[in-house]
Amino acid sequence: MLKVIGTFIAVALILYGSYLASKYISRGMTKGSSSQYMRLIDQITLGQDRHVAILQVSGKYFLVGVTAGQVQLLSELQDEELFPLAPEDAGDGMKAPDFKSIMEKFGDLGKKRR
Repeated sequence: MLKVIGTFIAVALILYGSYLASKYISRGMTKGSSSQYMRLIDQITLGQDRHVAILQVSGKYFLVGVTAGQVQLLSELQDEELFPLAPEDAGDGMKAPDFKSIMEKFGDLGKKRR
């Protein structure tokens, strides 16, 4: 019994230590990626190692395509062309299911088998 409790405490300490380490690492990453003159406004992934991003440089906005081997300027955007999309307008109109509905589906699967 004492061995089980000791193992549980060791696992809890390892999880807590990894949490602290990830917080420390992420804090360092945000400091290193800050810039006075540029800012990443938004980005969307199109595939593996491919995404489109909107960058703000001074007062101008640029749409860029990024792949593993290159970054290409696609267009310069005007401020009035940028507006946030409502969640229901994003994507192809299909809304991602929330966690509760997914878990309810899994719960229903178990009931059907009985």
